[in-house]
Amino acid sequence: MAHKNTVKVLMENNTNFSTPRVSQLINEIQIVPVQASHIEDIARLHFKLLSWSFNGQFGLEHMIEIYRALFNSQYTFGYVYYNNTKLVGFVTATTNYEDTRRHVVAVYKKKLFQTLKILLRNPAYLLSIIESKLIVPIVFRYFGVKSEWLTFVTDTSNIALSPLVALRMIDGVRDHFRDLGIKSYMAQGVKNNPRAIRMYNKLKWRLAARLPIHNIYFYSTEKTHV
Repeated sequence: MAHKNTVKVLMENNTNFSTPRVSQLINEIQIVPVQASHIEDIARLHFKLLSWSFNGQFGLEHMIEIYRALFNSQYTFGYVYYNNTKLVGFVTATTNYEDTRRHVVAVYKKKLFQTLKILLRNPAYLLSIIESKLIVPIVFRYFGVKSEWLTFVTDTSNIALSPLVALRMIDGVRDHFRDLGIKSYMAQGVKNNPRAIRMYNKLKWRLAARLPIHNIYFYSTEKTHV
């Protein structure tokens, strides 16, 4: 199974799992593609765990708008996992970051005054916007990559299940890109989100650029983790 590569990497980096047991448990986790009916649950989980982020400053309704905008792009895809009726985790990605970002920018254009107020309260967000809008696309073009890992959230209150769902989501995105014949994709991680940065490091993603607010990572789907 594809997820065995990820499990092995995490084991080699002292992750406290037993490889055979983790593989067995992940086999039982069935992720499903994101549907329109999942959008509000996705936005709520994102807001619950990342309310400190720039998007979180706008509130829950804004987060719902952002995810609807993401999936208005024909190039965006994602996966979710529910335990009974509760969303435990989700991941989103795109095969064309330019088109997907165009839909997201349209949301902010309707909220210029609110955006200005948030930036005045916390000027550091301005640097984050500049990086995402101007510098990150330059790095993507340098590597000749249009595919991007967008968001990835698991419910940390579910201590037992969350790490396993995370592993399954990671491999789900990679396998989706592979099935489309895409050889590489990239992701940007906010440095003050240590859980995300640790994940990229444990999975041995290549650090493509180190910016003041973000790290940008490159991953080749052709390269195995083992």
